[in-house]
Amino acid sequence: MKKFKNLIKDHSKIKYDNPSAYNLDHDKAETIWKALMDSNNIYEAQLLSKLMIDQGCDGINIENPELILLFWKEYLEENNILCLMPDDKLH
Repeated sequence: MKKFKNLIKDHSKIKYDNPSAYNLDHDKAETIWKALMDSNNIYEAQLLSKLMIDQGCDGINIENPELILLFWKEYLEENNILCLMPDDKLH
């Protein structure tokens, strides 16, 4: 048990040679985005949807129209296509 505790304690000092970016297919990214939304990690889901859209995402295969709108919300607002807040004006 002591050896395990030392391993955990020293873990933060390990220098990893991780890649700067990962390749992830669309279906997996979509699954992760939906899981983030389902677990109420809205900020993280927005970051992922922005990355997906910036890399050429044309759509997501989700039947829930509310989730589809949430996927595209920031893109639509930033590009002055749609404003979802009644008091907001387009940018």
